[in-house]
Amino acid sequence: MSGVPHPLQSLVGRDQECARARTLLERARWVTLVGPGGVGKTRLAVEVALGRGAVFVDLAPVRVVDQVLPAIARALGLREGGPRSLAATLRAQLAERSELLLLDNAEHVLDAADDVVDLLAHCPDVRLLSTSRAPWRVPGEQVVPVEPLALPGPHVVDRGDVAAVAASPSVALFLERAVAADPGMALEAGNAATVARLCTALDGLPLALELAAAQLRVRDLATVLAGVTAGLGLVTLPRRGVPDRHRTLAAAVRWSVDLLDAPSAQVFRRLAVFAGRFTTDAAAQVCAEPGTDVTAALATLVDHSLVTAVREPSGSGHRLLDTVREQAWVLLDEHGEVDALRRRHLAWVARLAGIPRPPTVPLDVVELVDRVEAALDDVRAALEPRSVEDRVTALAVAAGLYRVWDMRGYLSEGRRHLERLLQDTDADPRPEKALVASGWDALGLLALWQDDHDTARRALARSARLFAEAGDDGAWAWSSASLVMSHCMRGDDEGVEPLAERALAVAGRSGDTAASSRALCALALVRRARGARASSVALMAEGLALHPDMPWVRGKFSYFLGWFALLDGELDRAGELLSTANAEFERIGDRRSLPDALDALGCLAELRGAAQHAVLAFDAGRALRERAGSRRHPYLAERADPAERRARAVAAGPTATARELEVARLVALGHTNRQIGRRLSIRERTAERHVENLRAKLGVGTRAQIAAWVSGTAVPTSPRAGEAGTTHGGTSPASGALSP
Repeated sequence: MSGVPHPLQSLVGRDQECARARTLLERARWVTLVGPGGVGKTRLAVEVALGRGAVFVDLAPVRVVDQVLPAIARALGLREGGPRSLAATLRAQLAERSELLLLDNAEHVLDAADDVVDLLAHCPDVRLLSTSRAPWRVPGEQVVPVEPLALPGPHVVDRGDVAAVAASPSVALFLERAVAADPGMALEAGNAATVARLCTALDGLPLALELAAAQLRVRDLATVLAGVTAGLGLVTLPRRGVPDRHRTLAAAVRWSVDLLDAPSAQVFRRLAVFAGRFTTDAAAQVCAEPGTDVTAALATLVDHSLVTAVREPSGSGHRLLDTVREQAWVLLDEHGEVDALRRRHLAWVARLAGIPRPPTVPLDVVELVDRVEAALDDVRAALEPRSVEDRVTALAVAAGLYRVWDMRGYLSEGRRHLERLLQDTDADPRPEKALVASGWDALGLLALWQDDHDTARRALARSARLFAEAGDDGAWAWSSASLVMSHCMRGDDEGVEPLAERALAVAGRSGDTAASSRALCALALVRRARGARASSVALMAEGLALHPDMPWVRGKFSYFLGWFALLDGELDRAGELLSTANAEFERIGDRRSLPDALDALGCLAELRGAAQHAVLAFDAGRALRERAGSRRHPYLAERADPAERRARAVAAGPTATARELEVARLVALGHTNRQIGRRLSIRERTAERHVENLRAKLGVGTRAQIAAWVSGTAVPTSPRAGEAGTTHGGTSPASGALSP
C-alpha cells in the first residue's frame, strides 16, 4: 500500500487552507484542492492527509483515463488474477473499509470522474482528497482554492520594514528555503526591500520561490532579483487566456536552466521524457551524450531545485515535479529533440524488458519483472508509439512483458496493449511473423488466466500457425503446449494428447529448453487427467530438471509435483514440494500462483488433521484472491472446497485476519517488525501487535514457528486415520484438470 510521503520541509503560510480542508473532510467525502501549477497543492494535501493513514495515488504519470482505477488499485496493493474486473475488485476490497484516497495531479484525467464516483458510491466509508488545476465538477465535491502565497503590500516594499516584510507568507517561505541554500542568509534592513520585490516578481508561487532561493548557493540576492526580472520579460505565453502566473513559473524555470552548464541543461530538458521516477543509469542511457557526467549533472539539478531526489521502499532515484516537467517539454520541443528522445526512451524500455535477447539464453524472470514493475509508468508511456516503426518495437515490448502482466496482476492492461498493437498486423509487412506470433501468444495466455477461453484458443492457435509459417519450431511447440493447457483447464482434454506429444518432440529437436519445459508440463497434465499417474510425475520431474535454478520454473513444477503427491497420498513429499512452491511464489511475487499453493497447503493440513492450520492457509489464499479478483480453478475447487468446509467445522478459536496473514508471510521471509511496517505502510508497533496475535492464534512462541507454519511444515506429519491416499466428495486421485 502506498502511504503518504513524509515531507522533509515544513509547510509555510497555509494554516487557513489546511484547516479548511480538514474541516471539509470531516463532513464531505470528496474534497479537491484546486490551484495553478507550482502553487503547492501536493504539499498542502500531504499535510492534510498526514496521520490519517491515507493512500497516496500519483496520477501525474497516468496517460489515459482508463488507467486511473488501475493506479488506485496499484496504490492499494491490489492486482488482477482472474476474470473479475479491477473495478469490481476495488469495490469489493473497499466496500467495508474506511480509507482516505489522496489522488494527486488529477487535472488531465478528470474524464475518469464517472469511474471514481461509481467507486465511492459502492464504498460508503471511503473519502477522497484530490489535487487538480480544475475541479472534477461532480455532485458532492467540495473545492478548496489554493492561491499563491500572500505578498507584501506596495507600501511595505517601499518602506523596507523588516517586521512587515517578514510577516508575509511568501517571504516566510522564501526565507526558509534561502537559509537552507545559504545558512548566512538573514532578513535585515539592507535586504528587506529586495526580498519583498523578489517575492512580488514571482507572484508568491511557492515553486518559483524555491527555485529562486536555490540560486543563493552561488549568487547574491540582487543578482537573483535581476535575473528573475529579466527572465519575466523574455518569456511569452504559449496561447491567449493563460494566466500571467504561468509566465512567472516559466520564467523561473527558464532562468534557472539558463544558469546551468550546457551538459546539465541538456540532461534537464531531456528528462521530460520520463513519466515517473528514474535512476541515474536510466538518465545516462536516455538523456546523456557520451562523456557526460550524469551523476554530476543530476547533483547540479537537485541543487537548483529542478530535480527532486526520492527514496522509496522500491529504491532511490530522481523525478521532476509535474509543473517543472511541462517546462522541460517546452524546452525539448524548442530544441527539436522530442521525436529523437521518444525513440531513445522506447529503446531504453526495450532494453529494460530484455529485448532483443538471445533465444538460447534462459530469461531471469524475477529480475525482469522486478525492474520492469519499478519503471511501469515509463513502460506505459513507451507503449503509446508515435510512428509505425516505433509500433513494431512497442509490440515486441508488450509481448516480451507477458510475465509482468501475468505475475504482477496487470492482465487487462496487458491485453489492452497487445490488442491495440496487434491491430492490422496481418496487412502490415513491417513486423516479422515471429513477432506477431509472440504477441498473439501473450494475448492468448492473458485471456486464459481471465477464463476467456474462446479468445485464448483463437489467439494461441493463430500464434502457433504464424510460428509454423515463420519456421520457428521451438516457438510453435510453446504455443501448441499452451493450447493444450487451455483444454486441460476446461476439462475437455479428449484428443489433445497427440498434440502435446508432438509439441514435446518438436521442442526437443529444436533445442529450445523453455518450449520443452512447457510441453513436458502440458503432456503431464493431460496424462494425469487420463489416469497415467507415474508418467505424469516423471514428466513433471523432467521439466523441473531442465531449469532447476530458475525460481519461477522451480515454483510451478514443485507445485504440480506437490499436488500430484497430495492426490496420491504421499503427504510428507507433498509438504516439501508445496512448501518450496509457496516460498518461490512469495519470493518472486507471483500473485496468480500463490493462492493455489496456499490452497494446496490447506488441503494438506486438513488431511493431516491440523484443521486450524488448514483454515489459516485457506484464509490466506482467499485474501489474495479477493485482492486480485480471481477464483479457484475447478480442479482445485473440487478438492479444496470440501476440505475447507471440513476444516472449518473442526477448527476452534479465531482465525487470522487478512492483515495478519500478510504479516505472517513477511515473517516467513525474514522481515523484522520495522521492515514489515515499511512494506505494509503501518507502524512498527502495529506490526508487532499482529505478530503477537499470530503467536496466540497459532499457539507458538517464536517467529521461526510462524515461518514454519507459513511454509506448511508446522503441522502433524502423520495423516488422519484412514485418509492417506483417499479422496473426498467422489474425487479420484487422478481426476481434475490442472492450470499452469
